[in-house]
Amino acid sequence: MSATSSPTPAAPAAPSAPAVPAAGAPDAVPLTAAQTEFLAAQSAAPGYAGHNVGQYVELAGPVDTEALRDAVAAALDEAPWLRFRLTRGDDGPRQSPVRSPGRPRRPALLDTSGAADPVAAALGLVRGQLACPPRLDLLTDPPAPGDVPDLAGSVLVTVGPGHHLLVQFFHQLAVDGHGLALLNHRIAELYTAAVRGRPAGPSPFAPVTALVEAESAYAASAERRSDLAAWTRRLAGAALPAPLRGRSAPPADTALRRTVLLDTADTAAVEAAARSAGVTWGEAVLAATAAHTTARTGAAEALLAVYAAARTAPGTLRVPAAAVNILPVRIAAGPADTFRDLLARAAAETAFLRRHQRVRGTEVARAVWPGHAGTRVPGPLVNLRPFETELDFAGVPGRVVSLASGPVDDLAVSASRSPEGLLRLDLDANPALYEPAELESEAAGFAALLAGLARRPRTPVGRVAAVRPGADGPTASDAAPSDAARPVPVPAGDHEAGPLTLLPAAHRLREAPGPAEGAHEHVLLEVPAGLRTAPLRRALTTLARRHPALRLALHRAHGVWSQEVLAGAEAPAVTDATTLRRYPVAGLAPGARDLLVTAAARAAGDALDPATASVFRAAWFDAGPAQPGRLLLTAHALSVDDVSWQLLLTELPSLYAWFAGSGAAPDALGRAGGLTAWAAGLATMAQSPARVRELPYWTELADGPAARSWPAAEGGHRTVTRFEVPAGQPEPHPVDVALLAALARTAAGRPRLHDGARLPVELELPRPGTAPRTAGRLSTVHGVRLPLDPDGTEPVRRLLAAVPDAGRGQEQLRHLNPQTSALPAGTPGRGVAYRRRAALHAPDSAPGWGPAPDGEWAALGALRGDPPLTGPVELTATVAAGPAGGHRVTVHWRWSSALFDASEAAGLAEAATALAARFAAPAG
Repeated sequence: MSATSSPTPAAPAAPSAPAVPAAGAPDAVPLTAAQTEFLAAQSAAPGYAGHNVGQYVELAGPVDTEALRDAVAAALDEAPWLRFRLTRGDDGPRQSPVRSPGRPRRPALLDTSGAADPVAAALGLVRGQLACPPRLDLLTDPPAPGDVPDLAGSVLVTVGPGHHLLVQFFHQLAVDGHGLALLNHRIAELYTAAVRGRPAGPSPFAPVTALVEAESAYAASAERRSDLAAWTRRLAGAALPAPLRGRSAPPADTALRRTVLLDTADTAAVEAAARSAGVTWGEAVLAATAAHTTARTGAAEALLAVYAAARTAPGTLRVPAAAVNILPVRIAAGPADTFRDLLARAAAETAFLRRHQRVRGTEVARAVWPGHAGTRVPGPLVNLRPFETELDFAGVPGRVVSLASGPVDDLAVSASRSPEGLLRLDLDANPALYEPAELESEAAGFAALLAGLARRPRTPVGRVAAVRPGADGPTASDAAPSDAARPVPVPAGDHEAGPLTLLPAAHRLREAPGPAEGAHEHVLLEVPAGLRTAPLRRALTTLARRHPALRLALHRAHGVWSQEVLAGAEAPAVTDATTLRRYPVAGLAPGARDLLVTAAARAAGDALDPATASVFRAAWFDAGPAQPGRLLLTAHALSVDDVSWQLLLTELPSLYAWFAGSGAAPDALGRAGGLTAWAAGLATMAQSPARVRELPYWTELADGPAARSWPAAEGGHRTVTRFEVPAGQPEPHPVDVALLAALARTAAGRPRLHDGARLPVELELPRPGTAPRTAGRLSTVHGVRLPLDPDGTEPVRRLLAAVPDAGRGQEQLRHLNPQTSALPAGTPGRGVAYRRRAALHAPDSAPGWGPAPDGEWAALGALRGDPPLTGPVELTATVAAGPAGGHRVTVHWRWSSALFDASEAAGLAEAATALAARFAAPAG
């Protein structure tokens, strides 16, 4: 149905079809320990709806809704224990899985896209469903034989074009968070397999009997008695905690929720504090919760109720059912303690909990506090969720968002990682104790306290003022001395993730011969002696977070290409430790070191995989504390151009110095990113009237003589030449004019180079000055047809000056405007491929960092991953600053081995270079 601006309440569930026992399953087995507790709690308050929990998976991209509904139904069919009938046995309640013949468990379809706020309308419908208490009587006494309600349901909601929510709601009696994560992973796996036309593989699920049998064996074991005794000793003398609000109230059907997403800087501060103490981010959240609790109650220690999976027995991790446990964690947290103190205690307590997590928390509570009347361990709830928060639905990301997590009698803190790698805090509160504004303040205060403690881990907790996002970082006295303790500077590009409009460079690669995986570039840098691995790795990681192109994935299906920028928390350049490899080379002879550099470059190129966004690698050749080292950077061709390499070289020394503790925060780096907006802007420009008015020019160029076909050649004859261009030359770029005029003169008497009338050339020129300050291949390519044997440079200069908008429109019209996509390639046949790029130079403010000497680059030339030659020659003119404002030009030539032998290729390159130098010389 479609929702309007005033959506109606959720429709009642369709009547259940007669249920029958699942094929091959036992008639009845006992409930798990968690199910027994949830059933007792629900039976004690039949009208209570707080045990209904829910979440949704947000799918932003093209989705085959029928395939997704089928995948949900198939996954539920693989887990028949999620729908069961209750019976009574001599040993207590028992469950029998059931199936419903003729009624697949496909989610219903809803459409709220017509609402003023489609997502809010969808979630309003679902929250109405969550507020309805279950009919447990129908599980034990159905109105008709086998007529059993479903405790796990879902709805697929369309909230806009290419935007869906797979909303899931279930009762805690059916499945816990771990089980639901298993189920969703399988749904994504089944959907992806169906959409891509391949088998999904066998079901990963184990039956609930694996849990039941493991728990039964544990209950009768000496291990359980030992665990209970250990908990009793651990909690000896612990008092029942005082309520945070000074009063208590029964939990409501639904809790209030406030979500805080820590920004990049605060997340980095928490991670740094945790790493420097050797603990996890979850234990940092637990420690901060203890500090928050004791500050509110005035107690000397916090008693927290912490969720545990309770799935340590073999096979139990594969069961989509309810096993969750809640156990007490006791942490002393006085005002004189530092955050480092609390981190150590939190780590010790969670280690103890993991070792003894199978004994039920309710049993521990009865043993430690015989007078405790509650149904669970007392204290504020803490749920550290390690589950995936983003799933892959055939290339469409599925972001998992929790809606309700169960009963809350006071306050509950849940923590997880967002798909972007940021810390997400969900604070749930009992509405009988908190007003919405009070919870808002509570959540903001807790997040600020966590960030403040992380920034000042050695300062007494009582002296730490909560640092709001965006406030100043640690002072020198608070900062940890280790490399890992330096928080990551805020990378502006880190939030840039999602689909990317194909740039012209991607279309060029799509049309080029050879595999896209092999297209890559290397740069070899000289770096200071005595670098350290940890800060170098963090500096490289931060580069990838700053520059979206270093997180760029290329997807290809049925000949169609698409690209997306992965979030920082998912990109291999951020998460894969092998992105940086260290090679000790102290004492190696220069020849041996060169061989090692060549081998490492080849390995780095082979490791690139644009399908998984593995597009950036680094190899550090450590020459020891007294000699400069070398750093080899390798990137896929779609992720870098000459400007990109210069940006990375400029930023890397500042980042390294920051993480090594020897430099100030690199604020002067400025903002990076903007790749997504630039790509979208090119697509808009391609359809602008100004761009469309260029169409006659490009059509006339493409309508030239019939295309000449040059034989393709792998490899080719490589040679390098050099010349200089003095200052004061007019535009277009004097290097282009001199070299192209020389080529046209050289080609005049050599039919192998031209098409019989003119010299066809494809020019790849550097990105325009309006491009964003970010990595990526933002260069442009356009075609020209040069007159043969020109009289000097003037004919070529006039021709280049007449190209509209420096040629940027040709690829835009061909690839980014659907109405002009039939425009042929820029020249009839590719012809000569000419590329101009700026030389890499050392940054002014980073002594010891810069390009390696030219002679060391020689072995890398043949490892660039160039595609086969489809024309007679390609040349790259690398332009460096020369004397008196002029240019020094190094030309790398690659001549077709199908057309020229090595001697002839070298002679032609020398002749053309000499002619270019003469053309570039001042007249007279």
